[in-house]
Amino acid sequence: MNEGMPPSPLRLPLSVVLGLAAPPLGLVAWILLSGSQRGVYFQSPWVRAGGAIFLAGAIPLIAVIVAAFIGLWPDPNPNPVGLGFLFLAAGLLGCLLALIGVIRCETAGS
Repeated sequence: MNEGMPPSPLRLPLSVVLGLAAPPLGLVAWILLSGSQRGVYFQSPWVRAGGAIFLAGAIPLIAVIVAAFIGLWPDPNPNPVGLGFLFLAAGLLGCLLALIGVIRCETAGS
């Protein structure tokens, strides 16, 4: 493990609980509670690609929701099913890529 701040003792239990409830939050908790190793995760191209794909899938859905809320969308109560499926697919792919990145970072340190 790197010198500096050690991982939080809550990293494993919190990641497991959040991972069972919402897998993206489990990955986020694992990375954010990893102490001084957090920078290694953020430098991983797998974790970065996972985050970028997750955001790219979420932005269109969030844009429609915000546009409807402020009155710029023609329908004040939209039902963007296609964008919801895009968000789901991008979220699953992004989580898978981030998980690969976390595993690669963990195994590279051993």
